[in-house]
Amino acid sequence: MKADQSIEILAKNGKSFYFAAVMLPVEKLQNISELYRFCRYVDDCADELSPDESLKAISKIKHTLNHPELLSDLQTEILGLEEKGVSRRHLLELVLGAEFDVNLNTVNTEADLDKYCYHVAGVVGLMMNPLMGVKDPEAYPFAVSLGKAMQLTNICRDILEDAQNQRQYLPMEELNATNLNLDQMSKSGPTPEALKILIKKYLEKANNYYRKGYQGLPYIPLNCRFVILLAAEIYRSIGLKIIKNNYEVLSGRTYLSGFEKALVLLKTLPRVFYFGFWIKKKTNLTPESAL
Repeated sequence: MKADQSIEILAKNGKSFYFAAVMLPVEKLQNISELYRFCRYVDDCADELSPDESLKAISKIKHTLNHPELLSDLQTEILGLEEKGVSRRHLLELVLGAEFDVNLNTVNTEADLDKYCYHVAGVVGLMMNPLMGVKDPEAYPFAVSLGKAMQLTNICRDILEDAQNQRQYLPMEELNATNLNLDQMSKSGPTPEALKILIKKYLEKANNYYRKGYQGLPYIPLNCRFVILLAAEIYRSIGLKIIKNNYEVLSGRTYLSGFEKALVLLKTLPRVFYFGFWIKKKTNLTPESAL
């Protein structure tokens, strides 16, 4: 697939990120768009096909990743990403996250949720690193934190849509403790107070991940640094809007208008003058803590 086609896919399907990504250097925008195209393909195989077809499609992607000697159009795309520094192991971990969905597995505990967020989003942060020119392994945990933060925001925003598709990502043990179930969460209307409490908890957890992730900004080359901060702030603002709307997530999908994104841009600009945008903060995090 041509690079400009990958950019079109990002512009169409990843509007929040693309709003920030247009400020990237052309080559880096193309490389990140190619990664997004692969991620989108995996996601569509898990979400847009019948159960049997999804299982076959995800199995085929796994087989292709596990057998680099087998040539195909998909293998060519994977090899292209590898040439740009993306790890095949990380691509496989992303597919394992999609496989979790295809197999209709259940998020039982908070630890399960954290693991799921790593596979479907944290690992994307790791794959973004080489495409932006991030080389220091100390940056890995911060990239994972930003990915997890964005995924938790998505989960809290998409509870209604996910439940209508027979999926739930808030821990089952916490839902059971408050007598919440998929049937309740799949009906458009007022959000139960017990669900609001859970959403509040996980948006607060997301904000903690955002704060941790922002500590990694100084590791990112200058021509990408503000873009990542802005993209993260746009996602974080979706969570803030949910909070402002009193956690009413079952009455409709929360999103930011173009005007609201422009306001986020204006509010984010002064952050480039903060020490945290330029100076690496001492931390006890290690590369292994990204896993």
